[in-house]
Amino acid sequence: MIIGFLWVLFAAILLGFYAFPSKYVKGYDVENTWGVFWLLAMFIVPVLASILLVNGLMDTYAQVPTSIYVSIFFLSLLWGIGNLLWGISISKIGMALGFSLLIGVGTLVGSVLPFFMGNIEQLATPGGMIIVFGILIIMVGIILNGKAGLLREANESSSSGTTNKNMKMGIIMCVVGGICAAGFNLSYHVADSIGHIGDISQNQYANSPWIARLAVMLPSFIGSGVITVFYFAYQLSKGKTWVKFAVPSSPKNIVLIGLMAIVYVTSLIIYGLGAYSLGALGTSVGFAVFQTGCIMVANILGLFSGEWSQAGDKSKRFLYSGLSVMSLGILVIAFGNYMMS
Repeated sequence: MIIGFLWVLFAAILLGFYAFPSKYVKGYDVENTWGVFWLLAMFIVPVLASILLVNGLMDTYAQVPTSIYVSIFFLSLLWGIGNLLWGISISKIGMALGFSLLIGVGTLVGSVLPFFMGNIEQLATPGGMIIVFGILIIMVGIILNGKAGLLREANESSSSGTTNKNMKMGIIMCVVGGICAAGFNLSYHVADSIGHIGDISQNQYANSPWIARLAVMLPSFIGSGVITVFYFAYQLSKGKTWVKFAVPSSPKNIVLIGLMAIVYVTSLIIYGLGAYSLGALGTSVGFAVFQTGCIMVANILGLFSGEWSQAGDKSKRFLYSGLSVMSLGILVIAFGNYMMS
């Protein structure tokens, strides 16, 4: 169990760092950077890695019912829609509130629903109830963290630049996006716990657990990739920014974006390994820890990089309180999972 938690926390750290190279991308508009990123992260990197590393990949998939792939594709489509809705909503409500809403709603939906997808009997056990209680504690911490972000934005800017209508629409889009983004965890749960892709890959074709996670994850990338890549292709055509790929810095940019995609995909695969190591409720326990760890890492990095230097004491108190409460929630979840092990 401890190893599983460490894997999940490591995955959260990687996810917190993956976008850092984008600071050094020059000459690209948003749609250039993120269009290339999603193409690499959803298709090229996972497909190449799976083909090169996974033994018996297609033979494994041939043993899984078509209905499983239909479910995975639909859930991964939701994941892609969630990513896009969040990206649009932060322009209306700001990064702090948008990030907290997306992570909060996604954590709640993505952690609780796996109980109802083959593990409902464990919900009523003492360990299961403690895990749910821990998830609720984490939600309180995320709310405190969101409040800290709102106070920070208020201190750093005298006017928000958004109307009430934009704010309401942005909040609605972000909440819906958070629900949809949980499709990633649910698609993984269907592939591994219901479709047993990981078990087949490990037991029949002698793949190690982390390589078997590639086989589990690959179908989950397809639907999300279809949504995100087509959206950014549309934005590139609409803004006539395809020509930006011809800038002199483009080769360096592609390398940086490729690094982002590798780190992003690696973080998801390591999360899958951690969820597998945590046992039957790994997708409930692991996802809560993964999402919470990500938001904690992002804020801690922000503290060290000076992002909160002008936030004000009240904002920092909410931030520290939120981080402390989320840490407590992780400990409670760990205890609940220990009781069920």
